Amino acid sequence: MQSTEKMESALRDLCTKGILQSRTERNPHLKVSYKGAGGEVATSWNVKIYNSGAVVTTDEHLLSSFSEGSYREPDRRLRVLQIDDAGFGFPLCGVMVGVANGSELMTAVVDVRWFRKATFDSKQYLKEYSRVAREVMDEHFKATPSLCRIEICTGYVNSVLKDDLRAAGYDVRVASITGFTQQHLEGVFKEYVKTALGADLYYDPKQFDGNKAALARKYASVLEWGRKYKPDMLKDGWLSMQRSKGGKA
Repeated sequence: MQSTEKMESALRDLCTKGILQSRTERNPHLKVSYKGAGGEVATSWNVKIYNSGAVVTTDEHLLSSFSEGSYREPDRRLRVLQIDDAGFGFPLCGVMVGVANGSELMTAVVDVRWFRKATFDSKQYLKEYSRVAREVMDEHFKATPSLCRIEICTGYVNSVLKDDLRAAGYDVRVASITGFTQQHLEGVFKEYVKTALGADLYYDPKQFDGNKAALARKYASVLEWGRKYKPDMLKDGWLSMQRSKGGKA
């Protein structure tokens, strides 16, 4: 098992510099835990090192740069493009990707067919999401690695896109996307759902503020409506949806 001593030393040094901050967690199996301090590294980034030597992080690329001493602060001369998703947890319709420059938001939709049984298990939706996102960047923002750096949401649906952008030479930072980008994207997705279904059914999971029971009831009611009126618009590739019966999530 490879020692984590070098990694831990680098993480402690970054805490001293105010780039990361340590976290205290009630887990007897956990050795150390760190998260971004905001600013250069978003608070949504984190790493956990367990007594067993196992390491879990939200972004392995960034962790490697810390451990190897190759981390560089963002180039402030580059324009920032933020990328976020909407609808991945909504049982109906496709998933929307939004790309914003702080004053303008452009979107594209990954069709619901990529989230249905026939194609879901192959995870082709991740590649399709990456494709449409890069298309938005190219066509609407004329983005290049020499002109733009990327801030991207932590969501799983962004995982292949994140890797593809780094392979293309972009400086990609995992971030908590809030403010203009997140608010406008939710609004655009809500209108997309209303148009696609002919019903105003979209809900933002964040509005339930951690109330899992209320969120589950809302999900179940939308799922029941979809099974009755728009079964072809259900993301029925989800295992949880395949297991659910009688409209219950």
